[in-house]
Amino acid sequence: MICLSIFCLVGCDYSSKSIAKDKLKGKPVHSYLGGNIELVYAENSGGMLSLGNDLPNNLRVLIFKIFVAIVMCLLFFYGVFKRGIRKWSLVALILIISGGVGNLIDRIMNEGKVVDFIVMNLYNFHTGIFNIADVYVTTGIIILIFSEIVISPTIRRIQT
Repeated sequence: MICLSIFCLVGCDYSSKSIAKDKLKGKPVHSYLGGNIELVYAENSGGMLSLGNDLPNNLRVLIFKIFVAIVMCLLFFYGVFKRGIRKWSLVALILIISGGVGNLIDRIMNEGKVVDFIVMNLYNFHTGIFNIADVYVTTGIIILIFSEIVISPTIRRIQT
C-alpha cells in the first residue's frame, strides 16, 4: 500500500510538471481568483525558495540528488519496517517521500533543476514559486508535527 501510494503521488506530481512545461514554458503568467493564484513556469536548481541555487554544481548534486536519495530510502524503510507506526505518521511519511522522490526524479531528468509553477498571493501572504511535490512535503511535515505534538500526547493520556 505504501509503494502504491507513493507511486500514485509521484505520478501526479510528474504529470503536473509535464503539463506546466507544456502549457506554461515561455508564456506569460496565468492569474486566477483575482491574482490570488498564479501559474508561471520556472526552473529551480536550488532547494526551497531557491536556497543553494548559487552553490557549485558538484555540491548541489551531492545535496539535492545523493543526500535526498539516501534520506528518501531511509524514510521509506522506516515506514515499511517500523512496528506500531501510527497511521498519521505513516501518511506524513508517504507525503514527504513522494515529494522528495518527485523532485529527485525531476532533478535527474532535468539537468539538476526542478520545475516550479505555482505562486499564491493571499492578502499579505505571498509564497515563493513551488510545485506539487513541495505541497506534499510541506503537508507531510505539518501532519507529522501535528501528530507528534497533539495526537500522541492525547493518545498517551487516554491510555493511562
